[in-house]
Amino acid sequence: MSEDLEFFDNSTPPSGNEMSMVETWIAAVTKPSESTFAEIAAQPDASAKKAFLWVGLASLVTSFFSAIAQSVGMGQSTEMLKDFLPPDLAYALPSGSSGGMSFGAIICGAPLGAILGVIFFAIGVGVIQWVAKLFGGTGSFDKLAYTFAAITVPISVVSVVLTLLGMIPFVGILTGLISFGLLIYAIVLEVLAVKAVNELDTGKAVGSVLLPGVVFFVFVCCCLVVFGALLTPAIGEVFNEINQSLY
Repeated sequence: MSEDLEFFDNSTPPSGNEMSMVETWIAAVTKPSESTFAEIAAQPDASAKKAFLWVGLASLVTSFFSAIAQSVGMGQSTEMLKDFLPPDLAYALPSGSSGGMSFGAIICGAPLGAILGVIFFAIGVGVIQWVAKLFGGTGSFDKLAYTFAAITVPISVVSVVLTLLGMIPFVGILTGLISFGLLIYAIVLEVLAVKAVNELDTGKAVGSVLLPGVVFFVFVCCCLVVFGALLTPAIGEVFNEINQSLY
């Protein structure tokens, strides 16, 4: 009787059950639990190579549609700007159809976006796995990359849809809020994945995911402060020269 009940319990994939590519993506985002990510990491074909392939394809699609949305947005902004400029200046601006990126630039830029997406994905996973190891994690880069890719691909697809919907006037605010919630949900999924792959507690898993970002943010802030301190004298001299030229 217990075996029959277990057969009908599909809340999480049973141990050793091989999942297809789409099943892996769906399970990663719709069944958020340590057991789900443990099952994903235990797949026979779980490897960094496949993870990079998934992320590359997702980044290619994301870059393509994001560039289209950006191009359309630039064209709309140009047309709106024309309404507030004198006729002679407005005439010098490009029309809405050519105010954005050309289709050829979008086609050429999408592969570059895919390559950069894979590179940043690999670096991010590598740093998180390194921190997890410092906390006593027992996982591997291949397993963590595979589980993170299973999260990244469906999240990227939803992000593309939100980006396209954001092109509709007055809908951008709503899609922005949804995108922020989606970002938080992705972080939660990554924490669960780190816990499952590295067998860590919640605190160490959260630290593994968030600590690299915090360190990077502090590093960037320090660089900006130093850069601003170095530029302050030069900027002051420029303003002094402008003031002297006016008088």
